[in-house]
Amino acid sequence: MNFSIKILFISVLFLFSCEDFFYGEEDLCGVPGGDNKCLDECGVPNGTGISAGECDCNGNILGCDGECGSGQEYDICGVCNGLEINILNCQCDNPIEVQDCLGECGGSAIIDDCGVCNGNNVSCTGCMILGSDNYSSSHTIPDNENCFVSYNSTIQPILDNNCVVCHGSSGGLNLSSYDLLMIGGDNGVGVTPGNSQQSILIEKLMPNPSFGDQMDYLTESMINKISLWIDFGALDN
Repeated sequence: MNFSIKILFISVLFLFSCEDFFYGEEDLCGVPGGDNKCLDECGVPNGTGISAGECDCNGNILGCDGECGSGQEYDICGVCNGLEINILNCQCDNPIEVQDCLGECGGSAIIDDCGVCNGNNVSCTGCMILGSDNYSSSHTIPDNENCFVSYNSTIQPILDNNCVVCHGSSGGLNLSSYDLLMIGGDNGVGVTPGNSQQSILIEKLMPNPSFGDQMDYLTESMINKISLWIDFGALDN
């Protein structure tokens, strides 16, 4: 085997090894090297997540006590877990008083925005930014300040499975750890915490970067995860 054929053979082996590393096994959606992009929060391919009016993936609804699947409902008088079926019995002895949702005449307990008697809106409040690790379609009141994307459980695995083979210990930008990522590479700091649009890492993942070629081996949802992580402060979490 002459020298040129050997070089060609080694090059082909390298390309196939890189392809195997980049794409790997099929995810649950049948995509080689994919990140289960088609799975909803219930783990269903191409699903729509938790259905409207339900509080979990098992079809349960939120009880009037704020517990998912408790089965407690308001009776005809508006009392949580009450037993009254005759609206005539909903009146209080004092005609100027009314029953609150706990059944107390003249009481102050009211139904919160989540539909919970004497609640504090906690049961339906949470992260509503799609792509966040703690996003849920069951949230109806946003608490987006508490949204997060974990570096250790979400970002580093993406980098390990798709990027480190070429951006590891070979020089330039090293993506094998948080500390090395934050140092940057030959073209400067790759991550600007709080601003993904000004981060070189995101620029290189998008079409037509200002220098070099696009690193186009990540899916849209992977790039979105990395962008959110940077926008949330690029924490080592």
